[in-house]
Amino acid sequence: MNVQEVLENYNTYKARISITESEIQELENEIVDIKSANLDGMPKAKGYVESSIEKQVIERQDKISDKRRYIKGLELKIKVVENLVKILKKYNQDVIEMRYYQKMSIEEIAVNKNKTYDAITKAIKNSVAKMQREYNKNKKL
Repeated sequence: MNVQEVLENYNTYKARISITESEIQELENEIVDIKSANLDGMPKAKGYVESSIEKQVIERQDKISDKRRYIKGLELKIKVVENLVKILKKYNQDVIEMRYYQKMSIEEIAVNKNKTYDAITKAIKNSVAKMQREYNKNKKL
C-alpha cells in the first residue's frame, strides 16, 4: 500500500464508502420490491427450479456482497493510514490532518502554524516517508 496515495485519496475514499452504502441500500430496497411483486400463478415447465424473482434476488445479493467487500477494503486502508498518523509527533499529525483530511493548501498550513512554506513541505514529506517506512516494516512481520 502506498501511504501517500491513500492520504491523497482520503476524502475520496470516504465519499466512495458513503456512495456505495447508499447503493447497497437501493439494492436492498429492490430486493424487498422484488419479493413483494405479485407472482403470476402460472404453472411452470417441468423441471423448473428457479424463478426469475429468485434469480433477481440472488443477483442483487451478490452485488451487495461485492459492494460490502469494496467498502471493507477502503475502510481498512483508511484505518491503517489513520493509525500510522498516530505514530507521528503532534505537530506532524496536525500538519498531515490539515493537508490531507481538511485539504488545506501548504500556504494555509504555513500561516496557521506560523512556519515557512518549505518547513511545512519538509514536515509533510518526512511524515509521509516515516509512515511509509513504518507500514513497510510492519508489513514484513
